[in-house]
Amino acid sequence: MEKDSLEYEVDKLQLDYERICILYGNARLGYFGLFLSVFFLGFIVSRLSSLSIALPWIAVVVVAYIPRLILSKRFKTKLEKKEITPTNIKPWEDYFFINTIIPHVCFAAVVFFPYKEHTYTAVLFCAVVFMSMIAGGSMAYNTSKKFVFLFMNIALLFLVVKCFWMRESIFTALAFYLIVGYGVLTKLILRQNEILLENISLKIESRHQSFIDPLTKLWNRRRLYLLVDKMIELSKRSGDPFSLIMLDIDHFKKYNDSHGHNAGDNLLVKLAELLLDCCREQDLVVRYGGEEFMVVLPNTTIDQAKIIAERIHTTVRKKTDVTISAGLAQYKDQLNFAHMVQQADEALYAAKNKGRDRFTVVVSN
Repeated sequence: MEKDSLEYEVDKLQLDYERICILYGNARLGYFGLFLSVFFLGFIVSRLSSLSIALPWIAVVVVAYIPRLILSKRFKTKLEKKEITPTNIKPWEDYFFINTIIPHVCFAAVVFFPYKEHTYTAVLFCAVVFMSMIAGGSMAYNTSKKFVFLFMNIALLFLVVKCFWMRESIFTALAFYLIVGYGVLTKLILRQNEILLENISLKIESRHQSFIDPLTKLWNRRRLYLLVDKMIELSKRSGDPFSLIMLDIDHFKKYNDSHGHNAGDNLLVKLAELLLDCCREQDLVVRYGGEEFMVVLPNTTIDQAKIIAERIHTTVRKKTDVTISAGLAQYKDQLNFAHMVQQADEALYAAKNKGRDRFTVVVSN
């Protein structure tokens, strides 16, 4: 089944949702390693420089990380309350990134402290800790490339500058080694990110299989309700309405009884094919249940929906030996989707009460 642009957009939103949830989930684990590194380097600074420098530095770094800790807590709370969805999660990656810049700068500044005769030892300790954190961060946060590169760029930039600043051949060599290592790490991080996103996409694709009706290969009701929020959001943002058609096969039970269940299944498959042929690429065709189908029509007024409904009605009569009844409804601002479906359903039953083989319309006010 081909996906339309709306479905691709929803898949992208779902991918962002999965990877940003992983980002925040791993952040909670990463705080332990982060603060362990802070206090370890604080101890090194106190021994190789002075306690009067170490304690304020530890305090500044810890305070600088408090906004990110609060952010992580808010994210977890909102996620548990289901207030964070695929449609609104993307800014949370930017919040995480922004709240990490100052803490990372404060942390990496440790390499420039005055160590006097212990400078060589201090820089080597910083290099070991920084590279360990970069290695851990590249694994923990690799669902967000820009976040991984943020810390890596800051940490390595400060180290490289310090090494060149010392004007010693051994540290100049270390600086060039770090630069080469940066290039290697960059390729590895990009590859790891690609693999992670592929795995997440496979997980989403596997989940999609549960959204497909096994008989007709149309989307099922579960898939419909995952798309509803996005359709309503797009409609509100653009000001364009969308419409839906609820339809089913007239006297389907009698058809099953007289022709057999295999013939009934073949008829459902045939109707699904006809619906796809009659609809546009952007329309969503759903097997709603039993012999009942729904067609969701983005950016479509009720008058345009009537044309499509008439096309479906005529095609089914011409290419099968059954007829269909249908009800139409149009979405307007503030209308609940469940209410819209109810209206279409009522219109469908009105068509049946009028003798079947027709469609009726409900226009929401």
